[in-house]
Amino acid sequence: MDLEISDETYTFAQDIAASRFTVSHDDKVIGHVDYIDRAASPDDTSESAVRTFTHTEVSPAYGGRGIAAHLVRFALETSAEADLKFRTTCSYVMEFFRKNPEFDELRA
Repeated sequence: MDLEISDETYTFAQDIAASRFTVSHDDKVIGHVDYIDRAASPDDTSESAVRTFTHTEVSPAYGGRGIAAHLVRFALETSAEADLKFRTTCSYVMEFFRKNPEFDELRA
């Protein structure tokens, strides 16, 4: 998916083999959100697989543009479309959840 941010085009994608979502600019990966998929446990609200987001990173050269927030939103929406519930150990994703309660019902 391509998105215009501050008159520049960024490409968001899922790299299933690497278990991560990426954002690229000028064909160079500038950020990623890593995840681990696992079967649901008795403590989860899901009966299907659960995706745990473990790390978010965007190159400091691209900081302050909201790119990380767009990347996390893309990762969450793509995961929801795959019928997954999610958890996180990533402080950035935790803060994103706090600011975006529309994802609360999708948390495992």
